[in-house]
Amino acid sequence: MSEILLHEHRDGVAWVTLNRPEAMNALSRALNLELMELAWKLADDAALRAVVITGAGDRAFSAGADLRERKGVAAEDTGPFVSAISGAIDAVARIPRPTLALVNGVAFGGGLELALACDFRIATRRSEFAFPEVRLGMIPGSGGTQRALRLIGMTRGKLFMMTGQRISAERAEAWGLITQCVADDMLGEAVGALAGELAERAPLALRTLKTVLDRGADAPLDTALELERKAYAWLRSTHDYEEGVKSFVEKRAPRYRGR
Repeated sequence: MSEILLHEHRDGVAWVTLNRPEAMNALSRALNLELMELAWKLADDAALRAVVITGAGDRAFSAGADLRERKGVAAEDTGPFVSAISGAIDAVARIPRPTLALVNGVAFGGGLELALACDFRIATRRSEFAFPEVRLGMIPGSGGTQRALRLIGMTRGKLFMMTGQRISAERAEAWGLITQCVADDMLGEAVGALAGELAERAPLALRTLKTVLDRGADAPLDTALELERKAYAWLRSTHDYEEGVKSFVEKRAPRYRGR
């Protein structure tokens, strides 16, 4: 098992931990490459029902890209670092199962981009969020501008990203940047409850719904509605749909097989 990226499976849920607490879980190139490879493997794991990503310690989910390792590297030679972080975040976004970011502490820059690539973000009240890139003469470059914009809208998006300001978890929840803000000592329980609930749902339906929502959000309405209709029609031919209806009639818990 890697020392900088930990993962374990419990009851159909993969728990992934960015394990660089001494560096506030900064996303080094090595960590990004490992995360990208792990995300590919999780995407192919048919038995998996959900993925939870968090950061070690109580200071940070991730403070963002590890800029210290780029010190002294010429701008034209930073490509491998940029491609690694973008590749890792894209790989997480493409996991065809529900993904949850467990945020305990700060989520800045690339760390926030990683959290935004997940379907759900649950954070403690003391957590903070920011895209500080503009203060360094840069902008978010791994999906942050577009994912944040789609969640919080243009007015708040420009204020948030063009000032580089930090916002609290309460404000992030009010804006729609995160799913839920909970008490500091309730984070594990809240994430575990949601992950457990998702693990009980029909995996094919969840996978299809995630695709319909993600692709439909960027498509014209007519195209999105057609995508929904085709997905709905296909699911009616699956074992999971048949089992769902049968278990409802028989008043018992469903036994989904993911097919």
